[in-house]
Amino acid sequence: MTSFLKISHRTATQPGLWKALFGVILASQLLTGCANIKQLTQGDSRMELTPVTSQPTGIHHPGKIVWHDLLTEDAAVASNFYGPLFGWTFRQQGRYTVVLHEGKEIAGIAEVKPKDNKKHAARWLLSMSVADVDQATSLVTSKGGTIHKGPLEMKNRGRGVLVSDPQGAPLTLIHSATGDPLDTEDDPAMGSWLWNELWSHDSTKSTDFYRQLAGYTSVEGGDDYWILMADDQWRAGIRAIANNLWNTQWVPTIRVANLQKILAQVKKLGGKVLIGERATASGSAAAIADPAGAILILQRWSDQIAEGEE
Repeated sequence: MTSFLKISHRTATQPGLWKALFGVILASQLLTGCANIKQLTQGDSRMELTPVTSQPTGIHHPGKIVWHDLLTEDAAVASNFYGPLFGWTFRQQGRYTVVLHEGKEIAGIAEVKPKDNKKHAARWLLSMSVADVDQATSLVTSKGGTIHKGPLEMKNRGRGVLVSDPQGAPLTLIHSATGDPLDTEDDPAMGSWLWNELWSHDSTKSTDFYRQLAGYTSVEGGDDYWILMADDQWRAGIRAIANNLWNTQWVPTIRVANLQKILAQVKKLGGKVLIGERATASGSAAAIADPAGAILILQRWSDQIAEGEE
């Protein structure tokens, strides 16, 4: 069990930070229309997806978040924001933009145009590994979730299905054609993914659902927060949110070295600081939205601090 996941959870359970966050998120940052999300799986040759791992592993880790896709109406605006902010670079692949960090493929940007001529907020869509996509699809249906597209074979990526869980949080369930990224004991690099958590209106029901979906065990972390575990690894968190005005959603976290510097850049690059830097047991954290409204958490995390407090 890697220490950064413990500290990510501690950061996530700082009540002052996240209670304040839910009070300032704008309605324009709610769920992107499912019609837009579906474009990821429609098989359009111009939307050629990349595998979830650049080198085949042949190993699958059910319950692991294996990929992140940004759904946005303007990929150029997204690239001009995330590139300078995190040092990401980009490779165009038809209508799909592959995101690279230190030469490693870590995410994708899908430019999706709404058919209703309305403005939709951007959203990070997570992909969760499952052992059997068809069985997972049946479980989602039986528990009251929604199947938006699939199951089907996604070129280069594997068998997948686009769903919303029983409380409405969208995600892709996938069995990768090349295997999942390997677990590593190395600390996440600056500018890369650190953690993922589900904001839920009923954390107990969500935890029960994901236990069945991906074979998780779970640990109650206090403050109505649950940690999902698989393969003896902490894979994700589930946080209870009391404000029913907000849709349930998965939110990713990126590790940064200097939050004050990054938050200043966020504003200059056209993003919004939803919650400024707040101290945590492991360093500090903040929440932002990109210029199109996609929400993510930024965390300054120190392994030295973590080990010193254990």
